[in-house]
Amino acid sequence: MRSDELPEYLEADFDRRALVPRLLVLAILGAAAVLEYGYGHREGHWIVLVIYGLTTVVLALSSRFAAGRSWLPWAATLTDAGLAVYVIADHLPRDSHDLSLATDAVSLFPAFLLLIQTGLRLRRDLVAAFAAIVTLGWILSFVLLIGPATLPAEGRPSPLRSRQALAFISFATAAGFVFYAVHRTRLAWSTILRAEWDRMLLSRFLPEGVAAEVVRGEEATEVAERHACLLLVDIRGFSGLARSRPGRQVIGDLMAFRRFVHEAVSRHGGIIDKYLGDGVLAVFLDGPPEQQAIQAFDAACEVLPPLDTWKNHAETPSGMHVIATLHCGFVLAGVFDDGRRAEFTVLGSAMNALPRMERRSKEANLGVVMSKRFLHLLPPVVRARIDARPVERRPGDEQLPDILSVRFPAAEAAIPTGAAR
Repeated sequence: MRSDELPEYLEADFDRRALVPRLLVLAILGAAAVLEYGYGHREGHWIVLVIYGLTTVVLALSSRFAAGRSWLPWAATLTDAGLAVYVIADHLPRDSHDLSLATDAVSLFPAFLLLIQTGLRLRRDLVAAFAAIVTLGWILSFVLLIGPATLPAEGRPSPLRSRQALAFISFATAAGFVFYAVHRTRLAWSTILRAEWDRMLLSRFLPEGVAAEVVRGEEATEVAERHACLLLVDIRGFSGLARSRPGRQVIGDLMAFRRFVHEAVSRHGGIIDKYLGDGVLAVFLDGPPEQQAIQAFDAACEVLPPLDTWKNHAETPSGMHVIATLHCGFVLAGVFDDGRRAEFTVLGSAMNALPRMERRSKEANLGVVMSKRFLHLLPPVVRARIDARPVERRPGDEQLPDILSVRFPAAEAAIPTGAAR
């Protein structure tokens, strides 16, 4: 999208909404026709007004049934410009006796009003075309219709020339202002729409409110060290499921799993950092560490029991269930932008420890594991609900934090000692 490009829906149905201003122009010109305005043929006035009225109705109907057609805005602009030129030409005096008649106000009204209406389309090409047609038609009308009988003798001042020059300069200046206003408005609209688009994209992987915060200012997007609680939800035995079902059905099941976990994590203030095959990694950054731990714990309690019903399904391979890994620590969190792609993610030793914990849980056939550091962040009333047992260390676990195998009533059914994939 270009820097000032706007979506087509901003212009859709414009001519139907512009019906009232055009009818207002018709009403004023019709009243002037009744009062025998202008210097041309009176029958011609009514013919032009009837044609313009019918064209206005046709354009309004076309905008409803032929929305998005590229010719429609141009047809409306050419029609408006043609009427403006006709009214200006019709009010040019034909002889010196007509110079005393004050008809300039009526003659300039359509040109200025329809110029503003054209500007409301927020299209610079249409504004420029309207202004060019009116100015060119104005000049040609003056050259072709003003004869020696209208102008004073040579050497004497010409009120007609002065009035026409002032009116012409006024219209040209107004057209320039409208063109500039359209240009600035397009830039403003484009900025707003681009921000909304960015917010929509960010909302695909950020919970409600966080995406707006990221878009709002640079401070929220800066990569900074902060405390985070981490939740990794994984499907144990997914390989067996993939072998036993058609690929399309497996993808559908995986998308349903991701969607369910995403919604649960978002409800508890978490952020989906990334999808890891059949696993989902969530990060909790909001509030103090104790609040982050409660949010991550509650999300795990909500996710595990419903998902574990898969293991009891007749078509589910044996040994398949959902596991969770919980950890905490300081991480680098923010929007990492290399100029080609921006991604909100977290990095650090706590993140590096999480897959090691998940791998150790798999080796020991555990269901839910959490680090001691995470357990100590939970309030005593929550710790009293769970049964946490230390996991024995093995050679090579030097970089692994102290982890616990956890059972708690809300997810007891979700923590079997299933077979590893």
